[in-house]
Amino acid sequence: MVSESPGPSRPVDKEPSAGALARRHCRQEYDGLLWLQPAASASGISELTIWNRDGSHGQLCLNGLRMAALWTGEPAGEFLMAGRRIPWRKESAGIRLHLRREDLPEQLAFQRVKLGDRAGLAVPFWNPHCVVPVERLADLDLAELADLANQRKDVFPKGVNLEAVAAQGNSELRVRVWERGVGETRACGSGAVAVALTYWAGGGEGPVSIVMAGGRLQLSPEPNGGIFLTGPARLSGSIWLED
Repeated sequence: MVSESPGPSRPVDKEPSAGALARRHCRQEYDGLLWLQPAASASGISELTIWNRDGSHGQLCLNGLRMAALWTGEPAGEFLMAGRRIPWRKESAGIRLHLRREDLPEQLAFQRVKLGDRAGLAVPFWNPHCVVPVERLADLDLAELADLANQRKDVFPKGVNLEAVAAQGNSELRVRVWERGVGETRACGSGAVAVALTYWAGGGEGPVSIVMAGGRLQLSPEPNGGIFLTGPARLSGSIWLED
């Protein structure tokens, strides 16, 4: 047995936080970092959190949840995220999430928000969202529009995810998204829900397709007020995160 005499005291290395890991490793390549904790014995449900590229907490990320579901290799399951239990299952069209009626707002009170020469709607759905109808997406200065929305601290004191929406057909909407703590992203599940809620509130009925740069999501209302969200998911590989 070899013993070591006490030497000069050294600082104890601390495990980096999930937010610190997100700032260090996501940079411009990844939108954020998913943090999956094993199921607690009491609930039996694994908890999933999302940390944005800038290290801030992203609250709820439905696309991230679908990726975590695919990663498990299981045919169905349930995650706890942002205090909500969200069931999921694999289907031929991808991963389907069930947003239960009891987890959705009792009443949807959309607030009109002036953004320069445009107007958007503040949508009371989990993360803060601002949905802005536009005629064309291609030549839109999305960063400028998102900055105008984030300046509205009276409506969005904690920042906002902005969804610019252009109608493509009777039940198809094309969307570009600017997410707080990240910037423009290729897709946003909770943003797709916010857009669908404004579509239904405006008189749209039945399933609606939300098309983003990262793919298509199908959203269908349940008769009892819940929502099904379905879309493809693909894992591109793994990276090793070093402290």
